Amino acid sequence: MSTKLRAGIVGAGFIGELGHLPGYQDHPRTEVVAICDTNEDRARAFANKHSILRIFTDYGEMLSSAELDIVSVCVPNALHAPVAMAALDAGVHVMCEKPMAIRVEEAQAMAAAAERAGCKLTLAFHNRFRPSSQALKRLADEGMLGEVYYATVSLLRRSGIPGYGSWFTNKDLAGGGALIDAGVHGLDLALWIMGHPRPVSVVGVTFSEFGPRRKGLGGWGADIYAGEQRFDVEDLASAMIRFENGAVITLEASWAGYAAGSGRLQFFGREGGAEVDMAHRDVERELRLFTDWHAQPVESIPDLPHVDNPFLWSHAEKIKDFVTSIIEDREPLVTPQQGVLVTEIVQAIYESAETGQEVRFDR
Repeated sequence: MSTKLRAGIVGAGFIGELGHLPGYQDHPRTEVVAICDTNEDRARAFANKHSILRIFTDYGEMLSSAELDIVSVCVPNALHAPVAMAALDAGVHVMCEKPMAIRVEEAQAMAAAAERAGCKLTLAFHNRFRPSSQALKRLADEGMLGEVYYATVSLLRRSGIPGYGSWFTNKDLAGGGALIDAGVHGLDLALWIMGHPRPVSVVGVTFSEFGPRRKGLGGWGADIYAGEQRFDVEDLASAMIRFENGAVITLEASWAGYAAGSGRLQFFGREGGAEVDMAHRDVERELRLFTDWHAQPVESIPDLPHVDNPFLWSHAEKIKDFVTSIIEDREPLVTPQQGVLVTEIVQAIYESAETGQEVRFDR
């Protein structure tokens, strides 16, 4: 292994530029040496802007000639598995954007490829790295909440369809809409805090009320792409997930709806409770703890870093953890098996929504 780990990014879009690249550039043990995108003009603009020497339009060619140690997979969801497995088979460590894959079989194949190659594979569930999330996990592990028997996840946008007619609104490329895009973040965070209990059943529903009418396009999702302006995914999903230990998670995620936006998780434990409100940009307002009749604000928790932008901070920290896991040869914070579990639950929610029936995991 060279003094610096050589990183390449597949996908020259928003998340590659703002979610992955800065973390590698700021880390003393990594350098980004290659960018790949099927759109050569976009790849070239990305490379010129960030002084990246090598440009590719074929990830296979990049893997065979760029001598990489790490690849960040920042492409549409349907391509996560083939790109990640090609990198792992080439002996390259992989940071894959969420979701891990569209189908459980693909996620399991990715995990198997990482084990077979002896390479690290992690998923970009960056919300685990927010200071408030780290603090809550530490306190939960210390027993502050006791056993969590109920959790709610609410990730709602009033108007935020991420590009009408883009790959996000194409089921073949995305696998779904608001649930697989935004909902997976809250689901992963809840599972992590609760210690990853095994699910036993899921009931889910989905709605597509705004996208087909070209509503909900303001703010983040203001762009309307040329060509086939396809919208065949959900803009709202809701589910109830039951676990072997008796715990329950209720989950709702939307891109658009006549409601106030939210980014809130609540945890109900036998010894205490907690609320995480990711809509706040001030770290000290993100987390509240509840014991008996008292609420404890996050300011009173020692050793909590105060950061200007939790979004950028958490993305940088996810890269830091991944690089450290490679250098120290340990598991990254987000393991492949945890990514498989999220994919299992999401697939079951979609199946339940389609069939109108409860889906059990003991089939």
